[in-house]
Amino acid sequence: MRTLWTSNTPGIGSTKPESPVEHSGKTTSAGRKFKQFTLPPILRRNSKSNSHVSFPDVPNTSSLIAAPQKELLTFEQNLERNRLSAAGQQLIDREEHLYGRISEVVQPTTEREKEKEQLARDRKALLSHIDLAVKSSLSPDKDRLEALKSAVKAILQEEEQDRRWLKQESKQPFWRPSECRRHHDTVIQSLVEECMVNAELPPKESNKLRSSLQRDICGKGRRLQEDLLMVVKDVKGCYPEDMDICNLYGKMYHQAFSAGMRKIAEYGLDMIDCSYLLHWVNVAYPEILQNLELTKAINPEALGKLLTEELTTHLENQYLTHQETEVQTLINKVLHVEEQAWREGSVPELRDNCYFSPLAIDVIQFVHAAFESVETVLGDTSKVQMIACLLKDFLNSYKKFQEKVLQGSNNRNSRTVIMANLSCVEQFRDYIVKKADLFPVDIKECCLSIVADMKNCGYRYLTSPIHKDLKSQYRSLGTPIWLEKKHVFEKLLEGINKHTQDVMGLTDSCHQELLSQLHLEVTVEYVRRLLKRKIKLRDKEMQEQAARSVWEDGQRLNQLFTEAVRIHVHGRAHTHTHTHRRITLRLFSQGSREEWLSDILARIAEVLKLQDISSIQLEIVTLGQAYPDLRLNCHTSYSHKLLLHNTVAM
Repeated sequence: MRTLWTSNTPGIGSTKPESPVEHSGKTTSAGRKFKQFTLPPILRRNSKSNSHVSFPDVPNTSSLIAAPQKELLTFEQNLERNRLSAAGQQLIDREEHLYGRISEVVQPTTEREKEKEQLARDRKALLSHIDLAVKSSLSPDKDRLEALKSAVKAILQEEEQDRRWLKQESKQPFWRPSECRRHHDTVIQSLVEECMVNAELPPKESNKLRSSLQRDICGKGRRLQEDLLMVVKDVKGCYPEDMDICNLYGKMYHQAFSAGMRKIAEYGLDMIDCSYLLHWVNVAYPEILQNLELTKAINPEALGKLLTEELTTHLENQYLTHQETEVQTLINKVLHVEEQAWREGSVPELRDNCYFSPLAIDVIQFVHAAFESVETVLGDTSKVQMIACLLKDFLNSYKKFQEKVLQGSNNRNSRTVIMANLSCVEQFRDYIVKKADLFPVDIKECCLSIVADMKNCGYRYLTSPIHKDLKSQYRSLGTPIWLEKKHVFEKLLEGINKHTQDVMGLTDSCHQELLSQLHLEVTVEYVRRLLKRKIKLRDKEMQEQAARSVWEDGQRLNQLFTEAVRIHVHGRAHTHTHTHRRITLRLFSQGSREEWLSDILARIAEVLKLQDISSIQLEIVTLGQAYPDLRLNCHTSYSHKLLLHNTVAM
């Protein structure tokens, strides 16, 4: 029951209720009696005597009266429960009371000073709790985020109070401005530095790395990645957007990681550790920052590089020089071994009836490994030019070695060495074409030019003996005997077929290349013999006969080269009475690629049938432009000879 205490003294202005008054029976020290004021029955909602009375216009407040009051906590209680924003607001209210104009009551100076001292101590306790909440941001504690949210709100309250005091002319507390935001950033920096110093890898992963330096770098990088992801996923939601907390953490972690990397780079690093550090600077760390979750909240461009440009350049040059020296040593050793074997008369190994040299495989392996290493460590294919230049220099040396082999043709193994190395030349060409993006344009063109020269020289070396042996058959071409007797060209075809079958030891692709080269050279020789004018076409019938022979020869020559068959002897089969030689015939499905050469002789045949001089001239010029490989334009008397033949015929 709610009661009001009133005095019965006339001088005080007592109130006489209309309802009976209950006397408390109490007296004051002066002997005055007070009587307790009790609500009249009509106002008592639970009074039985007035239960019939209703008040339709009076709202029922029983539910409001029954609702529990919000608990008011003291500063210490708020602090204990990590309700830091509420605790901070309490201190701000006390600060306004002691230093502002809220209180009109003049307190004794001593009492006010004591309150100020207590306020300072409480502020210190609050800031300590705020620091602890910020430092616990990255801990696994589930309740840390609620505490952090309250701490951030308290910091913003402090910042607002700082701004209010700046507008006041009165003397402000000695702790103003508190600069809580700045202090908050310092705490985060300290937290990040501590996390990076204590970063360690799990033992299972740590054992995979070769040195303590690598474990240190990888541990710091792993911790940076995990913590920044936690900031983006969890911590970000505790801060207002304008505080840009993710970029703040990103900056702090970047600075801490950068400082650690600079310290490591100042040591005398061996090449393995140097390349590992450069890999993190150029590849691994940028990949972390490009994580899709991180890029939504952190701007990697604003962070910059881990190391200064000067220090990075120094380490990269050190690394590239080492790579250059190592690769050059390895590939030069491969060439030295090849040359030494040739000088000693060693015959290349036979694999699947083909002469084999590991030179190209080894060199390409070393060069490509260097390419990949540079790209992995530096993250930039444009910096592999030094390695590309090494390959160019090697190919020049390789070409000189081939020239020595060609000049020393008396060596019994020179022919087999050339065969083995033609396959190597082909492998180099294919690699350069396939990996063209790794080569600067000028270096690529130079390398391709070198291997093209080596290929042509090698195949000419193999075809020269064939042409020498076929010289007697070549002499009959374009003569009356050739025109009258078909066996002349038949003998030439037989000789070519025999030689192509005797060329053993080339890979399928090199054999196809040889057939293409020989096809071209035989066709050129055929045309050259026709140009010698050893036969005069006196009438139209002879012209048509010559045209028909040239056309047929072209078709048969093309068929021979494009449908070549290779014979390989794989071994001997034995029975109880005889030993049989086992021969396996294998159709070489990819003959000469120069099928267009058949069109040359067909068009020459058409020229031979022409009667109009201007038409002959035009056709000759057209032929020369269409087939520059035959060098028809170099034969200045070609047109004159054909004109002479046709003039006589007319």
